[in-house]
This record gives sequence, structure tokens and C-alpha cells, in this order.
Amino acid sequence: MITMKKALVILCGGLSTRMGSNKTFLPFGCTSLLKYQIARFRPFFETIYLSVPAQEDDRFRYEEYCGCRAIPDQHARIGPMGGLYSCLSSAPEDILFFTPVDAPFTDPALAAEICAHLEETPSKYACAIQNPEGRVQPLFTAYTKRCLPAIADLIQRETYRLKFLLTPEDTLVLDRFLPPEQFFNMNDPQSYYYALQKLSRERPGEFPQDFGKQIAEKPRRIPVLSFTAKSGTGKTTYLEKLIPLLKRNRLRIAVVKHDAHGFQIDKPGKDSCRLRQAGADHMILTSEDQTAAMFSHRSENPSLESILARIENVDFVITEGYKLGDQKKIHLLRRGHNEIPVGNQENIIAYVTDFPFAADVPVFDLNRPEGLIPFLLDYLRNCQQ
Repeated sequence: MITMKKALVILCGGLSTRMGSNKTFLPFGCTSLLKYQIARFRPFFETIYLSVPAQEDDRFRYEEYCGCRAIPDQHARIGPMGGLYSCLSSAPEDILFFTPVDAPFTDPALAAEICAHLEETPSKYACAIQNPEGRVQPLFTAYTKRCLPAIADLIQRETYRLKFLLTPEDTLVLDRFLPPEQFFNMNDPQSYYYALQKLSRERPGEFPQDFGKQIAEKPRRIPVLSFTAKSGTGKTTYLEKLIPLLKRNRLRIAVVKHDAHGFQIDKPGKDSCRLRQAGADHMILTSEDQTAAMFSHRSENPSLESILARIENVDFVITEGYKLGDQKKIHLLRRGHNEIPVGNQENIIAYVTDFPFAADVPVFDLNRPEGLIPFLLDYLRNCQQ
């Protein structure tokens, strides 16, 4: 068997929208995240490349900074697909292993093993692993140059999701039981603080003595904002228009809707309903695409804080209702229906109305939800400081 040359590619081209700053250069231990990753993989890969965004201005001198050649994207803003195409086109090695810069707890030895398996299986152009849900992971994957025509075809068709590249006939999938940290990514400040805390426990010599305690005490709460109004004002209709506008900024959003009249999710006769009627206090339905959890609390109306404590892995929590609470609120008013604020007016940070309204806080047009977006983005940035 002919020995194939191998190299590592660290993907540094993400927009870091949720983090708020470039993840590549975040402090990590006694160095930056990028240099930390290079040091971890260096014993297993002699050559390491960096996949970076295309830039029109003076390029950052990556090679002077960390000793690795940077390969800029040939196709801008198409995600990891662009990094794969550019690096496989430019690097001379036969096999390139791709890993994201923001995955600090992956196993470098496993990366080398994946490359070896791909080398031994010339009928495949990629070798990957699966997450605990059985989904093939397109990053932390080895690829050969044989996949370049398939990538070029997907780019031509403006199809940029890597799952379309990893077809069963072309991909070798290793059957491994892997710890959850193998699939951990730092996408936001909360996950970054978690990673720092974990690293400070594993390598205490690289941090100040009280570093772990400082990180543990750092506020990591998800920003929350309530949209309140008199019933019937149109909160749901307004949020239905607002949320897609927020999603354009790549925000993960949770919505908590308070229903004072009670509600029913289960349908009589369905398995979940039968199990709840049999006495299950909590019922959780899960599938490949979504999970629903129903927690029974009998006539005990749970506090908003207790509901928020169950929410994770999002950037922003919007609540509809809770007008009597003391949390931050945006209050909706509508001509002819609700022209006077109701509920607890403490911590109202803005009004949304369809008529002129004088207030000490900003007032936005009910019929133009796009006008509220810059205000909400500023609110989220201030919450992270």
C-alpha cells in the first residue's frame, strides 16, 4: 500500500456571531485558543494548515504568529464547505483532517486514527465519527482530494451543508463510543467560560490559583426579555414577525408563553397521554428533530425563574406574558384596545405602539418590527458585558 501524506486543517473561518469576538484568538490557559489547539495536535500531525476567511485588506500574518500556513477561502461566506474546498485544492497532502478551532476537548489521537482508516479504505473519500444521536459529524473528519468534484458540484448548486457530501457510499463511519466532550463546541460566552473552568481543573498550573473560582462566579445567565400587554393586544402576532428577523442574526431563541387559562398538548389516545394518565409526573417526547417535555406541577403555578432554569443552549429567551413580574419588559399598546399600560410597569425598557405615545424610554412602531432589531441586539450585547 502506498503511504499517503496527511495534514491537519484547523477551521478558523467562523463568524463568531454569538461569541461576540473572534474565537480564534480567545485567551485559553496560558496562550490563545488557536495556539492551544496547535499544541494539542502537533504530536500527531507534522503539517498544520489554517482555514481562514477571504480578506481584502492586509492579511494577518498567521505564520509569524503560530508557524502555520493560512489558506484563505476561495468562496466567501459559504461556511465550512468553502474551507474544505480551498484547503483540499491548495494543500499538497493526500489526506486532510479538518477540526474546528472552537472544539477544545476533541481527541487528537482519534484524529490520527481516522486518517489511518481512510488511508486503508481507498474506496471512500471521507472517514467520520457519529455523535451519540447517531448523526455523522462532518467536522472532525478526514477527507481525500477525491471528494473535490463532489464539493465543486455542491457549491455550483449553492448547497453548502456538508451532510450532502458525506454520502453512505463515499464515507467510512467509525463505530466508537465517545465521551460527550468530543462533541463540545464553544459557541457563546457561556460555553467559553465552561471550557475555561474545565481546563483550569485539568491543568491548574496554567492558571492563577483562584481562576476556577473566578470563572464559576462569573455571571452566565441567558438574557431574558418579556413582551407584555393586555390580553388580545397581539403579542403573538407581533412576535411571529419579530422572531424571523432575529434569526437572521444567527441567534438561538427560546420562547416561554404563559397561558393563564391552561393548555393541553397531549391528544387523548396517544401513547404519551396514556402514560401521563397512568401516573407519570413528567413526560418527555423526543425524536430526531425535536424534544418536548411536560412537567406536572398540579395546581402549583411555577415561577418564571424556575422555568428559565430549565433552558440552556440558547442566546436569548423571549417570554410572552408575565406582565405582573419585575423582569425587563417591552410593553405593547394598540389603538382602541389597549392604550394605557397594564401590569407591573417596573423595568419597562421600551414600548411598541401603533399610535403616538410619550414615554421616558424608546417607543417603536407596532407595524414595523424590523425597527426594534437594533435595539434588541444592543440589549443582548449589554447583557453579555
